[in-house]
Amino acid sequence: KKMVSQVKSFARSGVTEEGIAAHMRQVFNYMTGGVALSGLAAWVAISNPSVMQAVMSAQWLFLIVWFGYGFVMGPIVNRVSPAVGLGIFAGFSIMTGLFLSPLALIYTGGSIAVAFFTAAIMFAGAAVYGYTSNKSLSGWGNFLMMGAWGLIGAVVVNLAVSFFTGAPIEGLSFVISLVAVPLFAGMTAWETNMMKEQYAVYAGDEVLRSRVAIMSANSLYMNFVVMFIHLLQLLGNRE
Repeated sequence: KKMVSQVKSFARSGVTEEGIAAHMRQVFNYMTGGVALSGLAAWVAISNPSVMQAVMSAQWLFLIVWFGYGFVMGPIVNRVSPAVGLGIFAGFSIMTGLFLSPLALIYTGGSIAVAFFTAAIMFAGAAVYGYTSNKSLSGWGNFLMMGAWGLIGAVVVNLAVSFFTGAPIEGLSFVISLVAVPLFAGMTAWETNMMKEQYAVYAGDEVLRSRVAIMSANSLYMNFVVMFIHLLQLLGNRE
């Protein structure tokens, strides 16, 4: 009954399944492009010792910018044109690739490949589930957000202890990674489901729809990156 009601609502608002599918394709194309840019940036850093040295000397700055970006991305994109917003997302993706490039000095190439493809499979499965689910996943929101904030708190504490003592809390990094992977897979399913459900709200305004596509791609991209990093920590073999 809910699905029939949703279809009727879409019909009244002029929203079509083709329109939803096109919007979702754009979101995932942007997200995939962000991942590709990150990979290219990481390869450039790995191939150039001077670039890698500069990146490693600015790791704390990158970390601060990465965390802060999640809070300011939405308000910024809502104030600029979609083209500028897409450029900001591209720049962030490049910065993230640079930030992650030192992982190649810590983990074996095989471990990085395994973590990447495992993250890709988990991400794709979660996104497909969120998109094809016949029921709303809106009820997941509060639980997932509380989990995310708790995880961020644990990460900040671990970083602070590491900064002041020279070593993180023993075992906490493993627990964080163990929680982060399923949590952000759930976030991916929930966000994908919400994109589909809420499409009718902004479908009639192309500028707004384009901005939402960029912000959605950015959020999914960050989910993927977090999953990849923590899978690498769980599965990776060190050099």
